[in-house]
Amino acid sequence: MANHLLRVITYNIHKGFSTGNRRFVLKQIRKHLFEEDADLLFLQELQGEHQLHQEKIGDWPDQCQSEFLAEKKWSHYAYGKNATYNAGHHGNAILSKFALES
Repeated sequence: MANHLLRVITYNIHKGFSTGNRRFVLKQIRKHLFEEDADLLFLQELQGEHQLHQEKIGDWPDQCQSEFLAEKKWSHYAYGKNATYNAGHHGNAILSKFALES
């Protein structure tokens, strides 16, 4: 029987911004997550929607951040809202190479 390792990452996305909210760095975060090639990602503070950022930030993704990060790497993902406000919402997500049951 072969041993199988499960690679897991947990990371606070901080809504795609650098420390102090100085720069929008979501593409760089995705690049590093892709390089790590984990099987499961447990991500905190993903922006599900933010209308003001979407209007003002040129490279804001067209889809929610969980879908943007999962793209072509983790085919199964789930997002849950933790906070809602006038401009949108943010929450936590699981990205997985394996099917999610519930």
